[in-house]
Amino acid sequence: MHIPQKIAGFALLAPLLLVTACSGSSGGDTAGASKGPGATTPAALPARTALERTALVPGDVPGFTVTAGDAAGAAADATAADKRACQPLADLLSGRPPAGAKETVPRVLAPAGQKMPGAGVTVTLSAYGGGGAQKAVTALRTAVHACAAGFKPVIGGVTGVPVAVAPRPALKLGDDDLRFALGFAAGGSGARQDFVVIRTGSTVSIFRGADVTLAKSYDVPPAVVTAQLKKLGAPVTKRR
Repeated sequence: MHIPQKIAGFALLAPLLLVTACSGSSGGDTAGASKGPGATTPAALPARTALERTALVPGDVPGFTVTAGDAAGAAADATAADKRACQPLADLLSGRPPAGAKETVPRVLAPAGQKMPGAGVTVTLSAYGGGGAQKAVTALRTAVHACAAGFKPVIGGVTGVPVAVAPRPALKLGDDDLRFALGFAAGGSGARQDFVVIRTGSTVSIFRGADVTLAKSYDVPPAVVTAQLKKLGAPVTKRR
């Protein structure tokens, strides 16, 4: 049995649907604070741990709203892959970081003033112990190469539409990084999600750019990557 294409595509975009729904659409509010009940303001974003203090907050990326993501929801939302080698990529579709993270802090960003639903970026910071961060990046790199022919996500025991996997040129930032795209046939648009993975020391940052309407692809904006690296105290110049 197969999920209808449009439904399957939106199911895989669930974390980002939450992003844009919570981001607000006030045209002049580039700081990211909504005006209604439960609005997210800089003071509302937790900063109890060292990792939380390095996460993006409203005002860090001009022209983008910034809100806290839902780490608990991502942990509970399981997407399996029909090929075991592709499970690390299926985990990303659920909003989960690579296995072994000791702490995870998600942020969600959307262009200020855009009509909803629209495009956005999730930024997930994960802290690892020992050589866990290196292993996490290696696992993703291995999965991208092993799953070049694509895979099918399985949600609640139901098989979704095929996901295409395409390596993209790395940005050569941080201590190690890779970039790849996951493409969907849902709606016939061929829209893809852009993933940028950067390791800085024992922290892995995963940037995910997508348009939730599935009408077009959306790349992770360079300004978002630069702002996050600065918060981590990492160089923003390319490695040689």
